[in-house]
Amino acid sequence: MVTRERVVSRWQALLDITLKPATVRLPAAVSAERRDGPRRHALLCRVHGEFVEMPGLTLTLGQATKLFGLPPDVASRILERLTDAGVLRRKRDGQFSLRVEEVVNGRR
Repeated sequence: MVTRERVVSRWQALLDITLKPATVRLPAAVSAERRDGPRRHALLCRVHGEFVEMPGLTLTLGQATKLFGLPPDVASRILERLTDAGVLRRKRDGQFSLRVEEVVNGRR
């Protein structure tokens, strides 16, 4: 086994510095979901799929947060994005439901 000899210098304090790896951290206010496109897309598909699988499902933001296991800010962004895309609709009481085009006289 090779042993290293201690370097002696008049600037010994500089040689004794413990280096730590540099890491980049985003502020805690920025969630991981915003930075990860594939994860965001998977969340959108998952939430949309739940509404499709359970026709008549209506959820408030709080209920969606619990059902999908997401933080409130992430759940809010996902539901708003699906609402903006016309997939979901938001009722006056704040509940989200699947947007179903009404069929009247065989026409949409």
